[in-house]
Amino acid sequence: MKKYIYIIVLLISPLAFGQKQNEIGCTKYAAMSAKTNFENDLKSNSITIHLRGGIVSVIKKEDLAFQEKYGIRYHDSGCVATRDFDYYKLYNHHVFTYLSGKFGEDWKKELNTSAWHRVVK
Repeated sequence: MKKYIYIIVLLISPLAFGQKQNEIGCTKYAAMSAKTNFENDLKSNSITIHLRGGIVSVIKKEDLAFQEKYGIRYHDSGCVATRDFDYYKLYNHHVFTYLSGKFGEDWKKELNTSAWHRVVK
C-alpha cells in the first residue's frame, strides 16, 4: 500500500507546481514583474541590461560611452549565478524592444560584443 502512495505522489507532484510559460519561455509571474519593473525603470531613467555572470567582468571602459548615449547601464552579476533567468530574459527583451523602437537597429552595432554573448536572452 505504501508503495502505491509513493508512486501516486511522484506522478502528481510535477502537476502541482507547474506554471504556464509565455512565448519566450517565462512564467506569467516573471513576465508581469519584468514588464512592470521595466516600465518603472523607463520612467526613472534607470534601464539596465542584465548580463550572465563570470569570473571576469565583460564591461569595459568603452561601454561607458554606450551607456551614456543610450541611457542604459549594464549589470554584470559576477561569479554569482542568479536563479531568476526567466525574469532577466524578459526584462532584457523589453529593453531591446525599447532600444530598437527608439534608435532603430544601430544600437546593436555599438553594443560590446563580449557583453552581448553574456546577455541573459
